[in-house]
Amino acid sequence: MKPMNKLKWVLLSLILLFLHPVMAADNGIISKSDQAEMKNWVSVNAWLEGTDKNAKDSKRAKHSNTDSDKETFDQKEALAQKEAVYAVSEQIIMVVEVSTPRWLTGGTRIDNIEIPNVIVKQRNPLATNYTQRRDGQTWSIQRWEITLYPQVSGQFHIPPTRVTAQVSAPNGQNVQANLTTPPLAFKASLPSGFLSGDKGWVAASALTASEQWQVSREQGELKVGDSITRSVTITGTDTLSVLLPPLLAATENHEPSDSYHRYPQPNALADSQSRGNYQSSRTEEVVYVLQKGGELHFPDLKLQWWNTDTQQLETLTLEGRRFTVKHTVRSWLSLYGPILFTVLALLAVGYIQARMMLRYYRTRPTPQWLAFSRALNTKSWATARLLIYRKLRGQTQQLELHQYQASSSWHSLSQRLQQAKLSRAGFISVWLKIKKVTIKGCSLPKALPALKTINTKNEL
Repeated sequence: MKPMNKLKWVLLSLILLFLHPVMAADNGIISKSDQAEMKNWVSVNAWLEGTDKNAKDSKRAKHSNTDSDKETFDQKEALAQKEAVYAVSEQIIMVVEVSTPRWLTGGTRIDNIEIPNVIVKQRNPLATNYTQRRDGQTWSIQRWEITLYPQVSGQFHIPPTRVTAQVSAPNGQNVQANLTTPPLAFKASLPSGFLSGDKGWVAASALTASEQWQVSREQGELKVGDSITRSVTITGTDTLSVLLPPLLAATENHEPSDSYHRYPQPNALADSQSRGNYQSSRTEEVVYVLQKGGELHFPDLKLQWWNTDTQQLETLTLEGRRFTVKHTVRSWLSLYGPILFTVLALLAVGYIQARMMLRYYRTRPTPQWLAFSRALNTKSWATARLLIYRKLRGQTQQLELHQYQASSSWHSLSQRLQQAKLSRAGFISVWLKIKKVTIKGCSLPKALPALKTINTKNEL
């Protein structure tokens, strides 16, 4: 190697040796002794908060990985074993608190938390920063909130979560600390026996509902073809918009109607937080295009919800409305056209049949039943008796009524008929009882066929 090149390598090595401490400080690399003291420079606490009164003690049990808390750590650990109990879908706040007697020089990062059947959201992207005096020393504290929403009943475990923070070490270096929250646990259950998965409900500390109606025709009666718009908004505190159940869709899935066509609009979901207060809202809007005239009734909407503040089941109700819809000519024909066509067709068929019957009987003898009916209407009892005897001879080949049946009631009827003591109802009864006699499926020949030529028209 040339002397000049050798000199360059020596100078480069000296420069690297000089810059190494600076680079180490910039990259947060610290000595083993400093690493041993890291637990005294920064700590992380974690606990659960909520509204369940039965678990207040457990929720306030903090966990720490600092040596300064060793005296009370065992007590807190024992207290934490009492699992908190919450309502299904109730908002649970997991508080992660990062504290240091120095100061935080960079952003804090909390790894994602995944728990089966639990919705986990970090709704507040910013931490709450404050200071606190501990043993005569001022500590800088960051408070982070992560909201949990259990969806089913059961026992849940929150695994240890890594928290990365950057603090200023006593030697002026920026040190990156990798911390871990302790495991937490809680239980969730249905808060009331009146709640189930069949009907939508929600848990919240406060819940309100409102609705608006809009009609396409402001003046006069609504007509077929007009539209009605119903908008429903649910606003809740300490819940999520995706957990607010639908009202319009759920009601009309059970009560469909052919009085309108339904056009649902996209739901508007909103979640916000302000000063630690979490607000959520869900807005549903449906446009109804009217298809039939008459009275139209939109039902009441009801929503059950669990009040996590009062620990009581409550019900919200939105009143329905009635509208009167007027027919147009087109809608009236569309609705009653098939019925009207059927009635007209039946009338036409009946008229044609009546004309055919009249034409048929103009050249043929009057039917016996018609002649008998006319005789009764005109109270021509003699003619009615004659027609009864004719039917008896034509149907049974018998000439005397009392021989048709052997029962005493029939003999009484026949005698009263001969004595002209029967009423109109009696004549009809005798007429209906005389039926055609058959032997082994074959009709008997008619007796005295010449009697068919008797002209009864003049007698009537």
